[in-house]
Amino acid sequence: MAMNSTIAHAPASPRERSRRLRHGLRLLALACALVVGAVVLAGCDVIRNFNPLDTTSVADAQAARLAAREPKLQAPDIIEDGVLTVGLITSEGAPSVLETSTGYSGIDVDVAAALASELGLAVKYVPLSNDATMALTPVDVVMGVSTAQTGGLVVASDYMEQAIGFFRLGEEPTVISGSELEGQTVGLQTGSASQQLLASSNLQMQETGYANIDEAMAALTAGTVSFVLCPVYPGAFLANELGGISFCGTLDVPTAVGVGVSAQNTVLTDAVQTAMNDVRDNGVLTIILSKWVGTLPRLTAESQVTGVYLGEQTQPDATTSGEAGGNAVTGEDLPQETPEGTEGTEGTENPEATEGTETEDTANPGDIVPL
Repeated sequence: MAMNSTIAHAPASPRERSRRLRHGLRLLALACALVVGAVVLAGCDVIRNFNPLDTTSVADAQAARLAAREPKLQAPDIIEDGVLTVGLITSEGAPSVLETSTGYSGIDVDVAAALASELGLAVKYVPLSNDATMALTPVDVVMGVSTAQTGGLVVASDYMEQAIGFFRLGEEPTVISGSELEGQTVGLQTGSASQQLLASSNLQMQETGYANIDEAMAALTAGTVSFVLCPVYPGAFLANELGGISFCGTLDVPTAVGVGVSAQNTVLTDAVQTAMNDVRDNGVLTIILSKWVGTLPRLTAESQVTGVYLGEQTQPDATTSGEAGGNAVTGEDLPQETPEGTEGTEGTENPEATEGTETEDTANPGDIVPL
């Protein structure tokens, strides 16, 4: 008798079906894990190559960025191919140039680095005692050259100003009138340009002399004096550090300060003008200035204290009434004032640095402003 080869199974119970399903899911999860593990192991080298912390330093990234930009100048329009050689007037002090044990910092240094970056060049700094020494020391440009005293250079583009002005307690910069200053107490550096300029004005103020503008600012903070009179950018540098102090007007006519270039080098002059326009338009210049002098506005004729006149005149007239461009004295040749310990090599570990000595690059193009 033939037997049926088909074996009949009883239906699985709900518990058995659940057990089989869990087993199948475990097998599927294991298979997926094996596939993922294989992919990860195979991709470790690729992931590692994409990790900048493992393979690329900040300096390498900056060098790559610079290499990607085509240099816009070459010899003989610049001294050295691939490099912008920058003269720094180290006697300017803070916040223009601060000399440290490792190099230089300050507005001039940051602007020079931004300029070099726009030109597709590395930057090299050379210390100078003043812009006139450019004729004796080979440099491409000189930073911090005043339009009033170019020393045979042309200012291809300005980026800040110089003037002597007032500061008082407060947060917001304002321009006040001479009547608000009349009879008030003012702190200033004894024997300074600020003191001499005030003496030439029609203002009558109660002066207190200090050894430097740091002490004058401290007296302002303590309420010992109502105002401080000093060079505006050094004053704004200290005000930015101290907080709660604001600019309230210049005593003399602001003078533009910028990048000095040899008048004979028209190719470099044009290139600097174009690059500095870019530095200004892309907001980098604003960030640099904010870093060093906070909310100080750009100085113009409208920044002058109104109703004040300077010079030998005993009565104001149409040309010396304190209106825009009307002051007779600019303070250009008066003694210099800088925050204590920031002028030249004072307070640094490298006092041997001398005029015309090249220094190592201390600011990489593209790395001049903290983000």
